[in-house]
Amino acid sequence: RRRGALNSDEIGSVMGENIGVSNWFFACGGVFGAIGVASGALGAHVLKERFDGATLEIYTTAVSYLLVHSVVLLVCGAVLRANESKRWFKFAGNLLIVGILLFCGGLITRAVTGIPTIGKVVPIGGMALILAWLAIAVGGITGVGKPK
Repeated sequence: RRRGALNSDEIGSVMGENIGVSNWFFACGGVFGAIGVASGALGAHVLKERFDGATLEIYTTAVSYLLVHSVVLLVCGAVLRANESKRWFKFAGNLLIVGILLFCGGLITRAVTGIPTIGKVVPIGGMALILAWLAIAVGGITGVGKPK
């Protein structure tokens, strides 16, 4: 192992204390939710005067998806807090983080900067969000990790 590199058990550690996957999802969901609220307020009070209709629609879509998927990430954290072995919900939560960063982040960055090439990561983020929803569905149907 490379010196200073984190192994999978150490990911999500803060100041030497392992915070666990569920807490990591709660933290990310909370931060993304706060960014979503702040971005929505910025869009409603400042950017709506500066953006044309199409750009404002892109921005609004990104903020809506950011807020919805932040809540879904919190739900994944709650499921994992109740039962850490629900691997489909771990998979879904990680996909949600990737999807939020690439889809929502890509759209917001594209709208604010006007650089269209940033939008190239958006479909990858969208696919990650779709796969996250499917992972939640599989986790719910299969009951993998259900307590005995």
